Amino acid sequence: MGDNEKPPPRFKELYKQQQQPPANRDVRHRRLVHEAQLRRLQREQVFMDKRLRYRLPQESETESEHDERVEALKNLSTKLEQPSEELRRFVLEGSCMELLTKFFSATDADEKLHSLWCLTNIAANEGRLAEKVLPAAPYLLSLVTSDNLELQNQAAWALGNLAAEGEKTRETLHANGVLKPLVDLLGSTTDEAILQTACFAVSNMTRKPNSYFDELFALKLPQLAAKQLVAFKEHQHCVTELAWVFAYLAASSSEQQIDDILATGAVDTLLQSALETAKTEAPGAPLIPVIRTLGNIAAGTDAQTSSLVGKNGFVGLLVRCIESTSSRAVEKEALWALSCVTASRKADVDVVVDAGVVPDLVRIIEKQNFDIKKEAAFGLLNIAIIGGRATDLPNDRLIAEFVEFIKSQDEELVRMGVQYVAIAFEQLPDSKGPELLKGVAGGIDALENLIAVTDDDETRSLVSHLIDQYYGEDLMAVED
Repeated sequence: MGDNEKPPPRFKELYKQQQQPPANRDVRHRRLVHEAQLRRLQREQVFMDKRLRYRLPQESETESEHDERVEALKNLSTKLEQPSEELRRFVLEGSCMELLTKFFSATDADEKLHSLWCLTNIAANEGRLAEKVLPAAPYLLSLVTSDNLELQNQAAWALGNLAAEGEKTRETLHANGVLKPLVDLLGSTTDEAILQTACFAVSNMTRKPNSYFDELFALKLPQLAAKQLVAFKEHQHCVTELAWVFAYLAASSSEQQIDDILATGAVDTLLQSALETAKTEAPGAPLIPVIRTLGNIAAGTDAQTSSLVGKNGFVGLLVRCIESTSSRAVEKEALWALSCVTASRKADVDVVVDAGVVPDLVRIIEKQNFDIKKEAAFGLLNIAIIGGRATDLPNDRLIAEFVEFIKSQDEELVRMGVQYVAIAFEQLPDSKGPELLKGVAGGIDALENLIAVTDDDETRSLVSHLIDQYYGEDLMAVED
């Protein structure tokens, strides 16, 4: 395993939802464009060519002309949130980008700001439009280090939108030297809004796949983010954005890098914040990046997993999130983290079982849809396999649910169903496992049918072995 690789996630790939822009900036992100504005398609080219004409430094102007130009930039930035076909052509084929980037050399801060806003909204669109902003990356980076806080914020936001576009775009940004200015901004700012924006941009630069992690750790990103967690611990939006930084870092870091993250104390700060948040009636979105960070660390080595289990409140937090039905996303994150914990050491499994999680896992298996059932099933199987505690499970209730897994069209669910049956047969005393399966309508038939339809040789071999060992004579008698 290479230095930049981490142990594989427990039983499944990490699922990653697309990160959302910082919550308190929604009012500036994707505002609706009035229908009346969209009807003026044929007038937009003339409007932009005339109203956005760049003024050369030696030209004089009246105050009304300056105000008119700023107003035109504001109007354009709004239109660019949901651009019409005519406006798209102006960005892709016209002089839009040339006009906007010329404002960077202007001395007027308002003109710079609103031209930046236009670029930010272009970068928030699909690939073809977003790529048009890439040549402006050096200008954006120069403004990230500006003394003007509004320009800093807007430039970082534009870079964050670009970084979200894809790996090819991130490679171009990296080649332009984007990491250090953004990490420095994240670590040094005392402004709440700028911190959130910097976290948004840095998080998008840490998406897989990339080769930037050694550089990010060399820049002391975990230490800087941990320091800001303490400084902004009373600001929930800041804690959430910083948690996303750690979630993406922990998803792709090496074993040593995970140890470095743990050494910063950030996990303890995030855990305490999550415990406070979980006390609310509907904790929701703020918990997602924290639980994902914890799960990504738990997917590391057994020692790293055990270090989490030993932290006060960690297991209780997972149980609380699984018990709560107010947020499907939080429940799914917590179930995944739990599957990582239960795939570690028997002692860790014992802590989880003693915390009373089994009834909730069984409830989910019986009541929820298959995608959530699958997450709970990982935990139950690990409790039986790693913990050797199949006898502690309500197998008379679970057997029918896992037979439904075997009947499904999902190969992973089928394998999990067969694996549970095999464990029940092997671990339950007095041949209780085979008797339980006999009590499920169509249970044995499901195993027999699977031999004929599965393309998985390992699954076919295991099922054949189970039928021959436990039902061979009975089935022959029935056939006779």
